[in-house]
Amino acid sequence: MSEAISMFCYQCEMSHPDGCGSSGQNIGACGKDATKSRLQDIMIFGLKGLSAYREHANEFGADVKEVDDIISETLYFTLTNVNFNFEDHIKQLMRVGSAGVKVMDVLSEAHTKKFGIPTPVSVSQNRAEGKAILVSGHNLDMLGELLEATKDRGVNIYTHSEMLPAHGYPELRKYTHLKGNIGKAWFDQSELFEKWPGAIVVNTNCIVPPKKKCGYLDRLFGYKIVGIEGITKIEGKDFEPLIQKALSLPCVESFDSEETLQTGHHYKTILTLAPEILKAIEEKKIRKFFVVAGCDAPGKPGEYYRELAEEIPKDCVIITSSCGKFRFNDIDFGNIPGSEIPRYLDLGQCNDSNGAVHIALALSEALNTPVNDLPIGIVLSWMEQKAVIILLALFSLGIKDVHIGPKAPQFVNDEILGFLVENFNLTLTTDAKADLEKLLAA
Repeated sequence: MSEAISMFCYQCEMSHPDGCGSSGQNIGACGKDATKSRLQDIMIFGLKGLSAYREHANEFGADVKEVDDIISETLYFTLTNVNFNFEDHIKQLMRVGSAGVKVMDVLSEAHTKKFGIPTPVSVSQNRAEGKAILVSGHNLDMLGELLEATKDRGVNIYTHSEMLPAHGYPELRKYTHLKGNIGKAWFDQSELFEKWPGAIVVNTNCIVPPKKKCGYLDRLFGYKIVGIEGITKIEGKDFEPLIQKALSLPCVESFDSEETLQTGHHYKTILTLAPEILKAIEEKKIRKFFVVAGCDAPGKPGEYYRELAEEIPKDCVIITSSCGKFRFNDIDFGNIPGSEIPRYLDLGQCNDSNGAVHIALALSEALNTPVNDLPIGIVLSWMEQKAVIILLALFSLGIKDVHIGPKAPQFVNDEILGFLVENFNLTLTTDAKADLEKLLAA
C-alpha cells in the first residue's frame, strides 16, 4: 500500500490526502467526508482482490455472475453523489465481503474439480537441477497447461511463493517434472531471480519491478495481464517461447539445499480427520487452533509472525495459508502430542483462506458451539488488496476477535477503526508473546 491515499473530489476539483475535507472532519462541496471516502477506498481495494479471484475462477469456466453483479453494483456505489450514508457504506462493504466468500468457494471447487483434492506432501525447497522454469504467482490453470506443454521436453518446473500449494493437487503432482519449490514470499523476487539461471514466468499479480541493471529481464516472461517494461509476454497459451528460452539457458546447479516444506492440507482433506480432531479436543490434547495467515511484506515487523508461531504451545494447531506462512513454514512443528494430528496445516494459497472458515463451521456444528466461542485465535498479516477481501469476507460472516498487523492499513482512520473494534472486536497486533498470552486466555 502507498504511505498515503489521495482521493480526488470532482466537485471540489482537488485532491485531499484524507478524502474530501483533508482534516478528516470537514466536508467538501461534494458532501463526502474523510471517513466515507476511506470506506469507498476499502471497497475499491476489496474489489481488486475480488476481481483477481473472479478471474481465476472464470478461467475454469465457473459461474461468476453473482460476483460480477456485486463488482458492478459496488463500483456504481462509489460514483460521486450516489450515497453519503455511513450505514449504507458498511452494508455495501459486507456485500463485497459476501461476494468474497462466494468467489473463494467457487474457485476452490474449480481447483479440486479439475486437479483433485490436495493431500499432504513434503516438497523439496531450494533444490533444483537441469533445464528449468520457475513459476511465480497464483494461477493453477496456467501451471497445469504449462506442465502439459513441457511433458517429455527435458524441462523441469519449479514453483515460487503462492504456487507452492500446487504440489498438493494429485492431477498436478502426477507430472514428474514438477520438482519442487524455490524461494519464499513474493518480495524476494529481485534477489532470487538474479540467482536463478533458468527461465522465469510470473502468472498473476505480485511481480516486483526489477532494478534497471538486473540480469534476468531477458529470462522473464509475463502471463496475461502481468507486465513490466522489457518483459516477454506469453500470447494466449503458447508457451513455446518460454520453453525454448529454458532449453537455451544453462542447467541449474547452484540450488542444492536439503530443506523440505509441507503443504496440501486442503480443508476437504482436514475434514476427513474430524473424528480424530474432535476426540483430541474432548481428551484435551488440543487446547486451541490458531489461524496465522495473510499477505506478507518485506521488513522486520513481519518477524512477529515467526515469533508467534514459535511460541504457540505444542498442544495447539497452527492453520495457515497465503504467502505469510513463509515467515515460519520451515519450522518442524511435529504432531499434537499423543496423536497423529499435524500441528501445522497449510490450507494453500490466499484464496484458500475459505478453508479455515469451513473447518470452523464444521467444529461449530460438531461441538454445538457458536463460531465466535470456539477455541480459535485468528492473527492475520496485512499487505495488499487480497487481504482486504479476505478480511471483509470474515466480517460478512460475523467472525470476530481478529488480530491484524504488523500495522493498521493506511486507509483506516480512527472512526473506521473504532467501528471495527466496537462491532467486530478487531485488534491490532502488539508484542507476539503478550498477544499470545491474551489469545490463550480468551
